[in-house]
Amino acid sequence: MKTPSLLARRLHDRTERGDVPGWVMITVMTIIIASAILVTFQNRVTVFLESTLNEFM
Repeated sequence: MKTPSLLARRLHDRTERGDVPGWVMITVMTIIIASAILVTFQNRVTVFLESTLNEFM
């Protein structure tokens, strides 16, 4: 049974921390893209959201 020893080794080995820079980069890029879209099309987004919300209220 190699599985329990492999599991124990994986639980005690904390050198692998995951892909932190990857998800940070994706989060920052998403914020930048959303901000650029909002700044560029602010009037259209505002009109769209107001008209959509007025239909449901």
